[in-house]
Amino acid sequence: MTIPALGFGTAAIMGRVSRRAGTAALERALAAGVRHFDTARSYGWGEAERVVGMALRGHRRQNLRIVTKCGILPVRNTPLLGLAKSVARSLLAFAPGLKAQVRRVASSGSFQPVRTYEIESLAGSLKTSLAELGVSYIDDLLLHNYMPDRPGLQEVGAWFRDLQRAGTIRRFGFSVEGDLLRGLEHLAAEGLLADAIVQVPVSQTLLDLPREWRGVRFIAHSPFGFMRRQQETDAPLTSLAALLPALGDACRCEALVCSMFGADHLTANVAAWKSCS
Repeated sequence: MTIPALGFGTAAIMGRVSRRAGTAALERALAAGVRHFDTARSYGWGEAERVVGMALRGHRRQNLRIVTKCGILPVRNTPLLGLAKSVARSLLAFAPGLKAQVRRVASSGSFQPVRTYEIESLAGSLKTSLAELGVSYIDDLLLHNYMPDRPGLQEVGAWFRDLQRAGTIRRFGFSVEGDLLRGLEHLAAEGLLADAIVQVPVSQTLLDLPREWRGVRFIAHSPFGFMRRQQETDAPLTSLAALLPALGDACRCEALVCSMFGADHLTANVAAWKSCS
């Protein structure tokens, strides 16, 4: 059994979490020994990667694992968008009860990103990611929220392999947010699963993975929502210290990505992780 690495998820940076708070959290994670960082071109309406890149500079690149994603393009950054995000963070700080209203506005058409498998757009997205992160290569480049029914997957796979041969990415993969088993079956049928890494939320399906998929490499995320649901059913996996070895037993899980912006939350997560290692 291999205990998954503890990863830092950056989806909230430049959204509900400000640049300053995000940078401070990243620095705490680095000081605590976290070396796996998960981001995406679309996070923070296109601004999270730059914050991540600035925080990671000065650290030995070969000791870091940087995962980013393409396939979802953020809306164009404008002064109005920046103002809207700042106002939303202030509202949530002083009136947490407004979270539902803020989420409703953020999910409106004016703030929604664009999904694409078009290679020219993906290449532009990756070029921007490399520049924002300040790196010459990406450890794992994932197709963001991959959907089996969307055309163009073979072209994306060929492009991924070209990038891998060129050394621009070390590995490629797919972020699967829907039906996990259906996604794995489709990727296998397309000949794309053997060399890929698959990122998924923690679920009972992942923990009960059929033997035929045990060789697939996974990155898991969103453990705390899963553990809250476990508490409602009196199931045993209600702590990170229990979940990490369970993932190591159930599948080939390389990392568990958590959102850890509070100092106490980070400390507790790192302690649980180190207790299993």
